[in-house]
Amino acid sequence: MIILLMGPQGSGKGTQGDLLAKELGVPLLGTGALLRAEIATGSDLGKEIANIINAGNLVPPDLATKTIAERLKQDDAKDGALVDGYPRDEDQLAMMFNHFTPDIAIVLEINDETAVERLGGRWICPDGHVWNVNSKPTKVEGKCDHDDKELSQRIDDKEDAIRQRLAVYHKDTAPLMAGLAEKGVKVIRIDASGTIEEIQDRIKSIIK
Repeated sequence: MIILLMGPQGSGKGTQGDLLAKELGVPLLGTGALLRAEIATGSDLGKEIANIINAGNLVPPDLATKTIAERLKQDDAKDGALVDGYPRDEDQLAMMFNHFTPDIAIVLEINDETAVERLGGRWICPDGHVWNVNSKPTKVEGKCDHDDKELSQRIDDKEDAIRQRLAVYHKDTAPLMAGLAEKGVKVIRIDASGTIEEIQDRIKSIIK
């Protein structure tokens, strides 16, 4: 079973994807990580991707789709996989159906204000530990609990940048749910407000 995990920025796709992948015993596939992994293999596809990225260009939709499709052929995905944050637009949707057809699309839904609050509260230490002033605060403000290093906020976690990313999601990605349903993909919408545990329970109840 191939499950798409979709939703706007801040809806918890990464967190819930990790939990659900462990629950189901399947790999969690994200486009960015897959592209980096493919480059590391030294394959012809990896070299093609590296040449594009090294030239400062974006990987075209067909190549990103092909990378996911190839990853789905590996042994650990024979019983299924979770695909995180894909497809993102109409082009990727059309290309996806040329390579593989998912069974389910889980859509995590939150309003824009909640997304802004969640992402705007995110702070990161130089070693990659992630904290959130709203849901996962540190013991000492501005300092990482693990290594006492100064925390900083990503540029794209500023409110203006978050709202711009959300606008792109509403314009390009949200309308894809109708196209998925037309192709026979079961689209399941989940209320992604509340605690991590509450959202996890909602997803489990639907999947079971």
